[in-house]
Amino acid sequence: MTQKFSLRHRLRYRFDNALSKGIWAVLAWLGLLTVLFIVLISIIITAIGIGPNDEPTNFFEAIWLTISRSLDAGTFTGDQGNQFRLTSLFVTLVGIFLAATIIGLISAGIDSQIESLRRGKSLVAETGHSLIIGRSEELIAIISELIEANLSERGKAIAILTPDDPIEVNDDIRSLITDFKTSRVVVRSGKATRINDLAQLNPASARSIIVLRGEGESDAHVVKVVLALAQVLPPGSQTPVVVQIEDSDTALALREAIELNVLTVTPREVIARISAQVSRASGLGVIYQELLDFEGDEIYFTPITDNYLGKTCGDLLLASSTATIIGIRSAAGEILLNAPSARVLVHGDSAIGIAEDDSTFALDLPVKVRNADSARTLQPTEKKLERTLIVGWSDLTPLIAEEIDTHVAPNSELHVLIDAEHHDSQEVNDAVKLVNQSVVVQHGNSISKNDLGRVLDQGPFDHILLLSERSDYEAEEADSRTLLSLMQLRALTRDTPNAENITAELMDPSHVDLGGKQTSHDFIVSQKLISLLMAQLSESPHLSAVFSELFDSGGVVVALHPVERYLDMGKHTFEDVIVACRDLGVTAIGYRSADALDDPLALSGGIRVNPRKAQMIEFKPGDTLAVISTN
Repeated sequence: MTQKFSLRHRLRYRFDNALSKGIWAVLAWLGLLTVLFIVLISIIITAIGIGPNDEPTNFFEAIWLTISRSLDAGTFTGDQGNQFRLTSLFVTLVGIFLAATIIGLISAGIDSQIESLRRGKSLVAETGHSLIIGRSEELIAIISELIEANLSERGKAIAILTPDDPIEVNDDIRSLITDFKTSRVVVRSGKATRINDLAQLNPASARSIIVLRGEGESDAHVVKVVLALAQVLPPGSQTPVVVQIEDSDTALALREAIELNVLTVTPREVIARISAQVSRASGLGVIYQELLDFEGDEIYFTPITDNYLGKTCGDLLLASSTATIIGIRSAAGEILLNAPSARVLVHGDSAIGIAEDDSTFALDLPVKVRNADSARTLQPTEKKLERTLIVGWSDLTPLIAEEIDTHVAPNSELHVLIDAEHHDSQEVNDAVKLVNQSVVVQHGNSISKNDLGRVLDQGPFDHILLLSERSDYEAEEADSRTLLSLMQLRALTRDTPNAENITAELMDPSHVDLGGKQTSHDFIVSQKLISLLMAQLSESPHLSAVFSELFDSGGVVVALHPVERYLDMGKHTFEDVIVACRDLGVTAIGYRSADALDDPLALSGGIRVNPRKAQMIEFKPGDTLAVISTN
């Protein structure tokens, strides 16, 4: 049976609906009520004839009298006539009530709008901005790098869409970054999978977009964010969308299925490869960071000039006075790092080099034709039996173990120290499948001096790698445990061959200084490396293929080789180094020497990347060359 409603219920229902529309709807109702009140009183004054001195007045004069007494409480004190005074008093009291209500509502509306702005609900009216979607541990480091990238452009904005409280996020950013230099940071709140929330950040006008995989979020969430972006970006958009995603198959499917310029970063694979390489060669971590961050030298492209057309890639290595050439991009877009020296340069090719700035990268030196007869074959170093110790277990451990496995001789050993409270031997054996190494599982507490000492007694170990126990602890506690383990290992290995073979992974870059004085190979800051890579790709998407070559297991590798493999000890220019490496099929990008420890241009550990060709270097036993070679 249909329920019937009274007129009172219907009016109350409509009134409630009007109030639910917000403060401005209430103000509209109050305005209407005020107009009705003034008209009604004016009609009464005109009809009864109770104007000033209780004498009749016309309707328009009555309206003026009512309005003036509603707005100014002191006006009625000068009125004459008892009836008119009582009417004026009543009008003034009602006017005070209405005015106070309207002023209160307007004040509340302004406060609400200010709070809405602080809560990040307004439109981002920016163009050419960097857009970051989501909040993860990499957020602060990415913002810091984008600030460096924006130094040459004043007023560029970094807009952030986060599901968290924007006031909290803003305070967190400003507590960790004190100088924004030429950049502005704008934080907005919303769900990235909602198209309306996403549109508030004006992604269609963004210079680049970074999609972060927040804590507790899955790859499925990241995929939905990219699908939402596909709805708000114009068809055929070339805006780089850099996506943090864990599963490599999902990453490939995303690149293939979405008609956007999607660049994916799989943190576990990148960190696993870098960790395995850095643990085996001190100083590589510093070199990777130099190539990825926006300070110092970076990787740039420049077209091949006419005088080098028809010449070879070997000739090209000596073409720039300010940059170190590391390869070419062919006219077809193929990236060739450590390109074959005999490969002939053609129109459309571009040189890839490490330079201080793109404005300084020029092929400004005359051609020095390479003597093909000088080419020799670099005899590969024989893989050796090695014993590696990994302290700590995480989802990275199997990937790192597999990467190490490609560099060692059969019958090598991999010892893994795990906490029996969280993991067991069967879990390790099921996860780690190796060809050249046998796995020895050790049980103990990674911060216990007795347990670490017991494992070290089974050494010596060629390499020791401390991994962050990210699977078992929050980032803060995991880093604290890693630092404690490092302190214990330093004490236990002091004055032993293992003292220089310890590498530790930390999550938070701010914790590096807590480790005290260290050499160039003590730390891998996984969070920062991923942040640097994502920031670089967002600003320079054309470098995606270069980084794929560097970080994919099938690509080239950055390595530190003994100087004596290429040159005799003594004084040589860096041009001599490039020629000697070129003739043996590798590309020199720098060196590490004891003499460079005090060089203000050197990185930590006496490492120089992209030195001038004419720079004279005196090499001594123990010095190494930084090269790019085939894997």
